[in-house]
Amino acid sequence: MTASVAVDVHTHLGELHTHVRAPLAEDEVRAWGEAQWDVTPEDHAQASGAARTSIVLAFDAEPVGVVVPNDYVARAVTGNPRLVGFASVNPTRPHAPALLDRAIEEHGLRGLKLGPTYQHFHPHSSQCLDLLEVADHHRIPVIWHQGTTFTRAAMAEYSRPLQLDLPARRFPSLRMWIAHFGHPWTTEAVTVVRRHEHFYLDTSALDTRPWQLAMAMASAYEYRVLDRVLFGSDYPFSTVERTLRGLQKASAQCRSLGIAPITDDDIDAISSRDSLSLLGIPGKGGA
Repeated sequence: MTASVAVDVHTHLGELHTHVRAPLAEDEVRAWGEAQWDVTPEDHAQASGAARTSIVLAFDAEPVGVVVPNDYVARAVTGNPRLVGFASVNPTRPHAPALLDRAIEEHGLRGLKLGPTYQHFHPHSSQCLDLLEVADHHRIPVIWHQGTTFTRAAMAEYSRPLQLDLPARRFPSLRMWIAHFGHPWTTEAVTVVRRHEHFYLDTSALDTRPWQLAMAMASAYEYRVLDRVLFGSDYPFSTVERTLRGLQKASAQCRSLGIAPITDDDIDAISSRDSLSLLGIPGKGGA
Protein backbone atom coordinates (compact mmCIF):
# COMPACT_ATOMS: atom_id res chain seq x y z
CA MET A 1 0.00 0.00 0.00
CA THR A 2 1.04 3.62 -0.44
CA ALA A 3 2.02 5.13 2.90
CA SER A 4 -0.38 7.91 3.88
CA VAL A 5 1.09 8.49 7.35
CA ALA A 6 4.36 10.37 7.74
CA VAL A 7 5.37 9.14 11.21
CA ASP A 8 3.88 6.52 13.50
CA VAL A 9 5.29 7.59 16.87
CA HIS A 10 4.20 4.50 18.83
CA THR A 11 4.97 0.90 17.82
CA HIS A 12 6.21 -2.14 19.71
CA LEU A 13 8.43 -5.15 19.32
CA GLY A 14 8.51 -8.11 21.70
CA GLU A 15 7.97 -11.84 21.50
CA LEU A 16 5.58 -13.76 23.70
CA HIS A 17 7.28 -15.93 26.35
CA THR A 18 10.65 -14.31 25.58
CA HIS A 19 10.06 -10.58 26.16
CA VAL A 20 6.39 -10.60 27.17
CA ARG A 21 5.51 -12.89 30.06
CA ALA A 22 3.09 -13.20 32.96
CA PRO A 23 1.45 -11.38 34.57
CA LEU A 24 0.88 -9.01 31.65
CA ALA A 25 0.64 -11.78 29.06
CA GLU A 26 -2.00 -13.59 31.12
CA ASP A 27 -3.90 -10.36 31.73
CA GLU A 28 -3.98 -9.71 27.97
CA VAL A 29 -5.93 -12.94 27.54
CA ARG A 30 -8.28 -12.02 30.40
CA ALA A 31 -8.91 -8.53 28.97
CA TRP A 32 -8.84 -9.17 25.22
CA GLY A 33 -9.32 -12.93 24.78
CA GLU A 34 -5.85 -13.41 23.31
CA ALA A 35 -2.21 -12.38 23.73
CA GLN A 36 -1.65 -9.69 21.09
CA TRP A 37 1.86 -8.60 22.08
CA ASP A 38 3.90 -11.10 20.08
CA VAL A 39 5.88 -9.20 17.46
CA THR A 40 9.12 -10.30 15.81
CA PRO A 41 11.32 -7.82 13.94
CA GLU A 42 10.08 -9.41 10.72
CA ASP A 43 6.43 -8.93 11.73
CA HIS A 44 7.14 -5.33 12.60
CA ALA A 45 9.02 -4.57 9.40
CA GLN A 46 6.06 -5.78 7.34
CA ALA A 47 3.43 -3.88 9.32
CA SER A 48 5.42 -0.66 9.54
CA GLY A 49 5.29 -0.18 5.77
CA ALA A 50 1.98 1.62 6.26
CA ALA A 51 3.91 4.65 7.58
CA ARG A 52 6.95 6.30 6.07
CA THR A 53 8.73 6.28 9.44
CA SER A 54 7.94 4.41 12.67
CA ILE A 55 9.27 4.82 16.19
CA VAL A 56 10.00 1.43 17.77
CA LEU A 57 9.92 1.25 21.56
CA ALA A 58 11.97 -0.83 23.95
CA PHE A 59 10.25 -1.39 27.29
CA ASP A 60 11.94 -2.11 30.61
CA ALA A 61 8.87 -3.06 32.67
CA GLU A 62 9.97 -6.13 34.59
CA PRO A 63 7.40 -5.59 37.41
CA VAL A 64 4.61 -6.50 34.97
CA GLY A 65 6.55 -9.18 33.09
CA VAL A 66 7.73 -7.18 30.06
CA VAL A 67 11.37 -6.58 29.15
CA VAL A 68 11.99 -5.63 25.52
CA PRO A 69 15.73 -4.86 25.70
CA ASN A 70 17.43 -1.82 24.26
CA ASP A 71 19.96 -3.86 22.29
CA TYR A 72 17.17 -5.97 20.77
CA VAL A 73 15.42 -2.85 19.46
CA ALA A 74 18.72 -1.37 18.30
CA ARG A 75 19.46 -4.47 16.20
CA ALA A 76 15.94 -4.44 14.75
CA VAL A 77 16.19 -0.85 13.49
CA THR A 78 19.80 -0.96 12.30
CA GLY A 79 20.02 -0.53 8.55
CA ASN A 80 16.35 0.36 8.15
CA PRO A 81 16.01 4.09 7.44
CA ARG A 82 12.27 3.94 8.13
CA LEU A 83 12.68 2.87 11.77
CA VAL A 84 13.76 4.93 14.79
CA GLY A 85 14.59 3.05 17.97
CA PHE A 86 13.75 4.31 21.46
CA ALA A 87 15.36 3.08 24.66
CA SER A 88 13.61 2.20 27.89
CA VAL A 89 15.20 2.17 31.33
CA ASN A 90 13.33 1.67 34.57
CA PRO A 91 14.46 4.56 36.80
CA THR A 92 14.46 2.20 39.81
CA ARG A 93 17.25 0.06 38.34
CA PRO A 94 20.72 0.47 39.84
CA HIS A 95 22.80 2.84 37.72
CA ALA A 96 19.77 3.74 35.57
CA PRO A 97 21.32 6.98 34.22
CA ALA A 98 24.39 5.06 33.05
CA LEU A 99 22.16 2.49 31.35
CA LEU A 100 20.42 5.25 29.43
CA ASP A 101 23.76 6.81 28.49
CA ARG A 102 24.82 3.45 27.09
CA ALA A 103 21.60 2.98 25.13
CA ILE A 104 22.12 6.36 23.47
CA GLU A 105 25.88 6.37 22.98
CA GLU A 106 26.54 2.70 22.18
CA HIS A 107 23.24 1.48 20.73
CA GLY A 108 22.27 4.69 18.94
CA LEU A 109 18.74 4.85 20.35
CA ARG A 110 17.09 8.22 19.99
CA GLY A 111 14.44 8.57 22.66
CA LEU A 112 13.20 7.20 25.99
CA LYS A 113 10.05 5.24 26.82
CA LEU A 114 8.71 5.50 30.38
CA GLY A 115 5.61 3.94 31.92
CA PRO A 116 5.38 4.69 35.65
CA THR A 117 2.32 2.50 36.17
CA TYR A 118 4.17 -0.47 34.62
CA GLN A 119 7.63 0.29 35.99
CA HIS A 120 6.41 1.07 39.52
CA PHE A 121 7.87 4.52 40.07
CA HIS A 122 6.35 7.93 40.68
CA PRO A 123 7.11 10.61 38.05
CA HIS A 124 8.18 12.98 40.85
CA SER A 125 10.74 10.58 42.33
CA SER A 126 14.38 11.56 42.43
CA GLN A 127 15.20 8.41 40.43
CA CYS A 128 12.91 9.54 37.62
CA LEU A 129 14.17 13.10 37.63
CA ASP A 130 17.79 11.87 37.53
CA LEU A 131 16.96 9.84 34.42
CA LEU A 132 15.25 12.81 32.80
CA GLU A 133 18.45 14.79 33.40
CA VAL A 134 20.21 12.33 31.10
CA ALA A 135 17.49 12.63 28.45
CA ASP A 136 17.67 16.41 28.68
CA HIS A 137 21.47 16.34 28.40
CA HIS A 138 21.32 14.23 25.24
CA ARG A 139 18.32 16.17 23.88
CA ILE A 140 16.28 13.03 23.27
CA PRO A 141 12.47 13.03 23.55
CA VAL A 142 10.48 11.05 26.12
CA ILE A 143 7.23 9.13 25.56
CA TRP A 144 5.16 8.49 28.68
CA HIS A 145 2.48 5.86 29.16
CA GLN A 146 0.50 7.97 31.59
CA GLY A 147 -2.95 6.48 31.71
CA THR A 148 -4.80 3.32 32.56
CA THR A 149 -3.89 -0.25 31.61
CA PHE A 150 -5.52 -3.67 31.65
CA THR A 151 -2.93 -5.51 33.75
CA ARG A 152 -3.59 -5.83 37.47
CA ALA A 153 0.16 -5.82 38.10
CA ALA A 154 0.34 -2.11 37.28
CA MET A 155 0.26 0.58 39.97
CA ALA A 156 -2.67 2.80 39.08
CA GLU A 157 -1.67 5.51 41.56
CA TYR A 158 1.28 6.42 39.29
CA SER A 159 -0.79 6.78 36.12
CA ARG A 160 -2.44 10.24 36.15
CA PRO A 161 -1.33 12.70 33.44
CA LEU A 162 -1.30 15.62 35.91
CA GLN A 163 1.73 14.00 37.56
CA LEU A 164 3.78 15.03 34.51
CA ASP A 165 3.35 18.74 35.15
CA LEU A 166 6.27 18.77 37.59
CA PRO A 167 8.73 17.03 35.20
CA ALA A 168 7.63 19.41 32.45
CA ARG A 169 8.30 22.41 34.69
CA ARG A 170 11.65 20.97 35.78
CA PHE A 171 12.77 20.33 32.18
CA PRO A 172 11.08 22.99 30.02
CA SER A 173 13.21 22.25 26.94
CA LEU A 174 12.73 18.48 27.06
CA ARG A 175 10.35 17.29 24.34
CA MET A 176 7.84 14.82 25.74
CA TRP A 177 4.50 13.31 24.88
CA ILE A 178 1.68 11.38 26.51
CA ALA A 179 0.65 8.15 24.80
CA HIS A 180 -2.99 7.17 24.26
CA PHE A 181 -4.12 10.76 24.98
CA GLY A 182 -3.69 9.82 28.66
CA HIS A 183 -6.80 7.61 28.44
CA PRO A 184 -9.17 7.73 30.31
CA TRP A 185 -8.02 11.12 31.66
CA THR A 186 -7.88 12.64 28.19
CA THR A 187 -8.92 16.18 29.13
CA GLU A 188 -6.48 16.16 32.03
CA ALA A 189 -3.72 15.18 29.60
CA VAL A 190 -4.74 17.94 27.20
CA THR A 191 -4.59 20.56 29.95
CA VAL A 192 -1.07 19.48 30.92
CA VAL A 193 0.07 19.66 27.30
CA ARG A 194 -1.43 23.12 26.87
CA ARG A 195 0.75 24.46 29.70
CA HIS A 196 4.08 23.38 28.21
CA GLU A 197 5.55 24.40 24.88
CA HIS A 198 7.32 21.12 24.09
CA PHE A 199 4.64 18.67 25.22
CA TYR A 200 2.55 16.54 22.85
CA LEU A 201 -0.08 13.74 22.77
CA ASP A 202 -0.46 10.67 20.61
CA THR A 203 -3.54 8.91 19.26
CA SER A 204 -2.42 5.33 19.90
CA ALA A 205 -4.94 2.53 20.55
CA LEU A 206 -7.96 4.79 20.96
CA ASP A 207 -9.66 3.65 17.76
CA THR A 208 -11.12 0.84 19.91
CA ARG A 209 -12.79 3.47 22.12
CA PRO A 210 -14.50 5.79 19.62
CA TRP A 211 -16.39 7.86 22.18
CA GLN A 212 -13.25 8.59 24.21
CA LEU A 213 -11.30 9.38 21.05
CA ALA A 214 -13.98 11.84 19.91
CA MET A 215 -14.01 13.51 23.33
CA ALA A 216 -10.21 13.65 23.38
CA MET A 217 -10.11 15.29 19.96
CA ALA A 218 -12.80 17.77 21.01
CA SER A 219 -10.78 18.67 24.11
CA ALA A 220 -7.64 19.15 22.02
CA TYR A 221 -9.61 21.48 19.75
CA GLU A 222 -11.12 23.42 22.67
CA TYR A 223 -7.73 23.88 24.35
CA ARG A 224 -6.08 24.78 21.02
CA VAL A 225 -3.54 21.97 20.99
CA LEU A 226 -4.82 20.02 18.00
CA ASP A 227 -1.52 20.90 16.31
CA ARG A 228 0.30 18.95 19.04
CA VAL A 229 -1.52 15.69 18.44
CA LEU A 230 0.86 13.11 16.94
CA PHE A 231 -0.16 10.04 14.97
CA GLY A 232 0.50 6.80 16.87
CA SER A 233 -0.95 3.35 16.30
CA ASP A 234 0.33 1.27 19.25
CA TYR A 235 1.05 -1.64 16.90
CA PRO A 236 0.36 -4.56 17.46
CA PHE A 237 -2.62 -3.42 19.56
CA SER A 238 -3.83 -1.43 16.57
CA THR A 239 -2.60 -0.60 13.08
CA VAL A 240 -2.01 2.49 10.99
CA GLU A 241 -5.09 1.74 8.90
CA ARG A 242 -7.40 1.21 11.88
CA THR A 243 -6.07 4.32 13.60
CA LEU A 244 -6.72 6.45 10.53
CA ARG A 245 -10.27 5.13 10.24
CA GLY A 246 -10.81 5.76 13.94
CA LEU A 247 -9.64 9.37 13.64
CA GLN A 248 -11.88 9.96 10.65
CA LYS A 249 -14.89 8.55 12.51
CA ALA A 250 -14.05 10.62 15.60
CA SER A 251 -13.92 13.83 13.57
CA ALA A 252 -17.27 13.01 11.95
CA GLN A 253 -18.74 12.30 15.38
CA CYS A 254 -17.47 15.64 16.71
CA ARG A 255 -19.15 17.44 13.82
CA SER A 256 -22.42 15.52 14.00
CA LEU A 257 -22.74 16.19 17.73
CA GLY A 258 -21.74 19.81 17.31
CA ILE A 259 -18.96 19.59 19.90
CA ALA A 260 -16.00 20.53 17.69
CA PRO A 261 -15.68 21.43 13.99
CA ILE A 262 -12.84 18.99 13.36
CA THR A 263 -12.48 18.32 9.64
CA ASP A 264 -10.92 15.70 7.42
CA ASP A 265 -8.19 18.27 6.73
CA ASP A 266 -7.40 18.29 10.46
CA ILE A 267 -7.01 14.50 10.38
CA ASP A 268 -4.82 14.77 7.29
CA ALA A 269 -2.66 17.28 9.20
CA ILE A 270 -2.20 14.77 12.04
CA SER A 271 -1.34 11.90 9.71
CA SER A 272 1.10 13.99 7.65
CA ARG A 273 2.72 15.71 10.64
CA ASP A 274 6.53 15.68 10.67
CA SER A 275 6.62 14.44 14.24
CA LEU A 276 10.34 13.66 14.15
CA SER A 277 11.13 17.33 13.62
CA LEU A 278 8.72 18.39 16.34
CA LEU A 279 10.34 15.91 18.74
CA GLY A 280 13.85 17.09 17.84
CA ILE A 281 14.93 13.82 16.20
CA PRO A 282 17.37 14.75 13.41
CA GLY A 283 18.39 12.84 10.36
CA LYS A 284 15.20 11.07 9.27
CA GLY A 285 12.51 13.09 7.54
CA GLY A 286 8.96 12.21 8.42
CA ALA A 287 7.25 14.24 5.74
